[in-house]
Amino acid sequence: MAKTLGEYYAKDYLKCNLTHNFFGSWQGLAYPSHVVQAIAFPIQILTFYVIIKNSPGNMNIIKHCLLINHFWCTILDITICALSTPYIFINHLSFLGVGILSWFGIPFVYQLINFAFVAFFVGGSYVYLFESRSRCLQENIFRIKKNSHRLVYHSLLFLICSTLFWIFFNVPKDLESAKLSLLSLDPCPPHEFFLPEVFVMTTDPDLIHFFIWYHIPLIMIHAVLHTLFHAICTVFYVFISPSKITSPQTRQIQRQFFIGIIFQTAIPLVFLAVPIGYVVVAFFTGSLDQAKLNLAVITAGLHGIGESFAVIIVHNSYRKAIWKMILGWKKKGPQESQK
Repeated sequence: MAKTLGEYYAKDYLKCNLTHNFFGSWQGLAYPSHVVQAIAFPIQILTFYVIIKNSPGNMNIIKHCLLINHFWCTILDITICALSTPYIFINHLSFLGVGILSWFGIPFVYQLINFAFVAFFVGGSYVYLFESRSRCLQENIFRIKKNSHRLVYHSLLFLICSTLFWIFFNVPKDLESAKLSLLSLDPCPPHEFFLPEVFVMTTDPDLIHFFIWYHIPLIMIHAVLHTLFHAICTVFYVFISPSKITSPQTRQIQRQFFIGIIFQTAIPLVFLAVPIGYVVVAFFTGSLDQAKLNLAVITAGLHGIGESFAVIIVHNSYRKAIWKMILGWKKKGPQESQK
């Protein structure tokens, strides 16, 4: 058995029947991801502008929630597609940073910690969005009335998510030995695995299995259940048993806005749920390769474009504002050409 990575690469790895695939390489992940973010960023800035400048008076209560949610969704996409683009070796729970921060020499362990924080805040922003919506309904017996209690509630949610950080206390110090031992799980990884910049989370196969297939899914389910709870409360008090003192016009506005939030949430989450679901199915059926995994990461990076378009399209006031901008540009064009 090889004693060093160099020896393994020279003697054993060259026997692997691997074919070069651009989309399976780090370039096939990094370049498309950066292009996606370059396209998404102007749209995300436009969405910020529209929320700030064109939110009607009846949306003032929820306006800051939309801004917080859009802010963290934007930061998540910048992290995935530009700053800390992760080239993932899923069988080894290892990563190679191919983003801008890696070009500046920042160790990927710190990038991964930052990515986890951003992901937690994104999930928390969705819970906060729906909790704020249900809290506006005075007849909701489950609404959290005091701001101090809300702070405790959302802090506890974050603390539960932060239990994922325990994995960082098990990071091996000798990365070369760690990678050598992980080759027993998958003896023929992409050649990028042998680069010195690869970060290994752990060498314990049972821990890898528990972390990927139990801990992370449970954290995600926990956040989804809280979001669903507040959504169900809103559905009950707005659609099923609305307040008798609420005017029909106000009730109609509440319903339209809630439906808008549902679509605003569902559309971008499709770009996360579909690639995650595909990776899980492909992994268990043995059809997952690096090119498909890279494609899943790139698809997840489209979350930002989906979220921005969803915010603009589903809310009537924002949709009208964009339409006015387009008409203004069309009118301005002929006038400038005449001059």
